Amino acid sequence: MDKFGYDVVTPGEREFNFGQRFLLDCFKKTRMDLVCANLIDAQTKKPFVKPYVIRRAGPVRVAFFGLMGKDLKIRTLAGEHQLEVQDPFETAKKIVPELRKRADVVVLLSHIGLTEGQRLTLEVPGIDLMFFGHMPGMVKEIAKNTSGVIVARAGERGQYIPSIHLEVEDGKIKSYDGEVVTLDDKVPADEAMNLAVDSFSDALNKRFSQAAEASAAAAARATSASVTGDQYLSEKNCRRCHEAEYQKYTKQAHAHAFETLEKNQRESTPECLPCHVVGIGLPGGFVSKQATPDLINVQCENCHGMGTKHDQMTSGGAVVGPEVCQTCHSQQQSPNFKYDEALEKIVHWE
Repeated sequence: MDKFGYDVVTPGEREFNFGQRFLLDCFKKTRMDLVCANLIDAQTKKPFVKPYVIRRAGPVRVAFFGLMGKDLKIRTLAGEHQLEVQDPFETAKKIVPELRKRADVVVLLSHIGLTEGQRLTLEVPGIDLMFFGHMPGMVKEIAKNTSGVIVARAGERGQYIPSIHLEVEDGKIKSYDGEVVTLDDKVPADEAMNLAVDSFSDALNKRFSQAAEASAAAAARATSASVTGDQYLSEKNCRRCHEAEYQKYTKQAHAHAFETLEKNQRESTPECLPCHVVGIGLPGGFVSKQATPDLINVQCENCHGMGTKHDQMTSGGAVVGPEVCQTCHSQQQSPNFKYDEALEKIVHWE
């Protein structure tokens, strides 16, 4: 984000997954300000980060403040002080009048969701712009809400960038325009960023691969010894009764899904594995290529369920609908996925 030129951000609950010190140390290395007005140290009652900052755009003073939802659960590591999220509405009512005196434009970075954010702008006058998060999906339009506040959302995973241009005259917003830019194939890839991502991913994959090799035998023994009840059995068991279907399946891309990871050196990367192996993290499921070689690729059980639940399949449970496919072929991972067209490519039944 620092390389992109961001100035100010507000945290959500996931930013604390690696601890408070990790988060603060990361921002010390950047030019960005981390702001949140209603997040305090429960012990000292002091703000965890700056409540707000005021930056200048030429002669225009722009105030940025952040808010988190009161219902958010923040992970606290051992040795850390508990953090308290104060009521965002009460906090906004106190801080916005102060910001109005010190700035020409007031911007809310909201991690309380759209519905609560819209309600807040109704109850707390004085906010000019609201960028919001903490909800799925995206908002493709930049527009004013019923309170006259300009509202925008950047979507997920950095895929959408809202750009707003303000014309400010005599300390007041005279007009605005903007658009939400989709970072699709029309936007050229940045080679330096690609190199940084690839280097990181290569090192991560290597680290997990080495760990998998070291613990493969132990993991296999532990898995076979501890798994009871319903579990995955691998395609070898399915093939016993479904040879014709199996032969058709082996000629399709699903049967070679793991090769895609190996080709791109991602065969041990946790982010990629779930959609290229069978039942990772579940009873009898994939552990590593070394420990569970029979569970690589997208097999029968990925779509039809655990082999030990075969009796449910024979009573109609083997029928696979689009919701099963979309667990991996999601909007984020396969934006052009069309179920009916994809189905024709994987027919392996009479």
